[in-house]
Amino acid sequence: MRSIKMTQIEDSIKKRRKQVNAQIRSEHGDKPRVRRARTRSLDEQIALTKITRASVERAKREGKMKMIGKRRMYYDPAE
Repeated sequence: MRSIKMTQIEDSIKKRRKQVNAQIRSEHGDKPRVRRARTRSLDEQIALTKITRASVERAKREGKMKMIGKRRMYYDPAE
């Protein structure tokens, strides 16, 4: 197996960065990125809502999520 040093990788990136960025810009031109999203069915929306609410309730029970105001929460994954 061939080994390579991190400095060699960094040097290669520095050498080719301008070329690669120019190539990417020329290929895509001035066209903005097209965002595609399919509409969710009602059943899928309901299922995702139940899953999300259950995970929030679990985080509250475990003490990872705390209410710091009437409509504000603080999530601390470290606890």
